[in-house]
Amino acid sequence: MTIAAFLLLFALPASGLEISRDALFVRVIDVGNGHAAVISMPGGHYMVYDTGLGETTLQGVQSVIPEGEDIDLMILSHTDGDHIGGVDEILEHYSVKTIIRPGLPRDTDAWCQARTAIRAAEKNGTKVINLAKTAVPAGRTFRYGDTRVVFVSGFSKPPKSWGELTPSEFYNAGSVVVRIVFAGRSILFTGDAVGLKLCKSDPCHGPESIIATEKYMVDNAANVPIASDVLIAPHHGSRGSSSLEFITAVSPKWVIFPAGRSSHDHPHQAAAKRYLALTPIPTILRTDRHDDEGKEEWACGRIEGHRDRKGDDDVDIGVLASGDLTVAYRDDTPPSLPQCITN
Repeated sequence: MTIAAFLLLFALPASGLEISRDALFVRVIDVGNGHAAVISMPGGHYMVYDTGLGETTLQGVQSVIPEGEDIDLMILSHTDGDHIGGVDEILEHYSVKTIIRPGLPRDTDAWCQARTAIRAAEKNGTKVINLAKTAVPAGRTFRYGDTRVVFVSGFSKPPKSWGELTPSEFYNAGSVVVRIVFAGRSILFTGDAVGLKLCKSDPCHGPESIIATEKYMVDNAANVPIASDVLIAPHHGSRGSSSLEFITAVSPKWVIFPAGRSSHDHPHQAAAKRYLALTPIPTILRTDRHDDEGKEEWACGRIEGHRDRKGDDDVDIGVLASGDLTVAYRDDTPPSLPQCITN
């Protein structure tokens, strides 16, 4: 099905996006250096996974969820500011029924602001699942009509069996990972999941290379499946994520890098090459087209000296009740370029 045919089900009035009650729709919002996604599920149910940074996220949420509607579920993968920066603004504009929040304490302005907003929402009736107090077992399923949101991974603190991690890896490794399933299709959201022991050369692979969150998910895949049609790539496509073993287990048809202007070279060329090493080659989209952070960033679509800007590279995912799947940029630009296969 073409994106044009898919969009026949949608209207874009000034007040927000009207979505068919029979289709699943996901918008990966271009928040710049961060991650946020808003989901409309059949039957008038709504979800937000991570909240990026401030106003850009709120605008993206408002483009999908009509004013006056409640958000059924908000999931915050972990406490990095580029994943929770829009919590307070969203909670100012929407009532949220359930929030799953990370449990690892952190003394940052962004997290303190988000936590204050969550506590205020809880006093007003929002159910808050704090992973520091309530462990959510892998495989727990939240059902919204015919849509299932399956909890795959998420810890207050990474298990000791994961070994020694850097401070950054320690906070990222506990990221809440969920798999949305509808009409036989699935989408995997991974936050900043950690998965690769960095080595001197790429590709990094082998039993000693896959670590932490990704190893846990691969080892547990027989009990909690992770194979998915669409993968929101871990940690914005960082070099320390997306191990070959994890990619193989997920076997995505589509990969989305939620990235933006930063000093981290996201998505990293080494990570992109690991996806491109698969057969068949997945179609890869990125929320920072034309960005140039230097030679370590994936070259596909890069324009030398160009600085990525927020809000122009939203990626939309649609699943009809028939199971037809469509993935495309919001502006309907073709999703991939021939040179992306080799770069």
